[in-house]
Amino acid sequence: MISRHWKENQMDTISRLLIFTFPLMLFAGCATEAKRDLSRAPAKSDDGWNVASPTQYGANIALLDSMIRRTEVGHYVNIHSVLVVKDGVLVLEEYFDGKDSNTLHEIRSATKSIGSILTGMAIDKGFIASENESVYKFFENDYEPADGWTDRAKRVEIRHLLSMMSGYECDDLATNFACEHAMHDSNDWVQYSLDLPFACSPGERWAYNSSSLILVGEAVARASGLEVDAFADRFLFEPLGIERFHWQFSPKRRAWMGGGARMIPREMAKIGQLMLNRGTWNDQRLLSKEWIEKSTTKQGEMLTGVDYGYLWQRGWSYIGRELVTAYWASGNGGQYIVVLPDIGMVVVFTGGNYDSPLASQPFQMLTDYILPAFLHPTPLEAVILHEQEINRITGTYHLDFEPSATSTVSTQEGQIRLLSPDGESIDLVAHSPSLFTGGSQYGRVTVVFEADNTGKIVKHTIYGSFQRFVFERE
Repeated sequence: MISRHWKENQMDTISRLLIFTFPLMLFAGCATEAKRDLSRAPAKSDDGWNVASPTQYGANIALLDSMIRRTEVGHYVNIHSVLVVKDGVLVLEEYFDGKDSNTLHEIRSATKSIGSILTGMAIDKGFIASENESVYKFFENDYEPADGWTDRAKRVEIRHLLSMMSGYECDDLATNFACEHAMHDSNDWVQYSLDLPFACSPGERWAYNSSSLILVGEAVARASGLEVDAFADRFLFEPLGIERFHWQFSPKRRAWMGGGARMIPREMAKIGQLMLNRGTWNDQRLLSKEWIEKSTTKQGEMLTGVDYGYLWQRGWSYIGRELVTAYWASGNGGQYIVVLPDIGMVVVFTGGNYDSPLASQPFQMLTDYILPAFLHPTPLEAVILHEQEINRITGTYHLDFEPSATSTVSTQEGQIRLLSPDGESIDLVAHSPSLFTGGSQYGRVTVVFEADNTGKIVKHTIYGSFQRFVFERE
């Protein structure tokens, strides 16, 4: 599943990543749909969700309505659903392209984040001692890699698989998912994954490897005595009231944590709410707070503007002057379970933009419409900087993880401009001597300059659509 954040290879990487991955395209309109009444609460059912109108939470209905209308006319393409949960209450639920609340949706790699929850549960319950357990321990008696149980193979731990730091020679995002396709073509997915050669030592480098998640699932099954689907039903889905989860199975009927599962959006939202609740549902603890903390903080060196935890991604974005944190499950095509812990919100998107950068559209919908509708940010006012203040920030800056990628800040005819690594010139508006905003071809960005204790500007950070890139001054 092609991530909105990924494509390796140095300068080509930066030009593709920076800043957000999809141009703001206005497509020919779809047929006009009947106007929706967003002031009403979503339909009440017996699935455990309390519902309310977004107006009960002070939401700006005009903003939400604008987002919906833009989706209906094709400004946002192939969006299938948008759901918002605020403070544990479902307040927005909209479907498009003929989809409805009963439509099972393939969530692709968002399955991984559910796999992370199940792994944490297996550790919490003592079936697995910790994520530091070697994979070798679970397979030594009946599996052997093609190159044998070498020292390197024995050093692969569960945490390495969860953080995409296994060291296996498999980079699905750089090879159009060659490993995953080859795994699907094999008769034994476990054997295939163990047979992969090594490109580096475990923990050395981040590389997206979906196939190895079959090893994590099998470890959970062998440690607990329950197949992954049965384990999930007993400890996660039944307590949450999730009744319509469909796994993808290997030829040996092993449920695969790496992708391919199907579920309905309302039940996707329950996964997000469990995470937001720090592991509880209806006052019952299902998952430890400690595991949630580990899962949603940086564990792997993704180097793409977001942090990679244990199969969850994490990023930051400015809404006005407020820096908002989010972490999310992500699936090819635009499948997202976004958790915003600081504001008590879960947002779910499903879509059909498979293998397309348009899969990232939900993040613009989130930053431009949903969050402003609920947060009501104070409009940023432009200020005029003195020449000395402008001179402090001008210069050349290098991207922290790729020094050959540079960002240059200069002035032209009184206008402050940022030249991005992909060559785009972005006009910046000052809101203080250190806070600026600008509109790029990829969306709105916020640029924050930081000084050392002497007052000298030493770096700037570009934020947008929950990606951030840090540039250090030359």
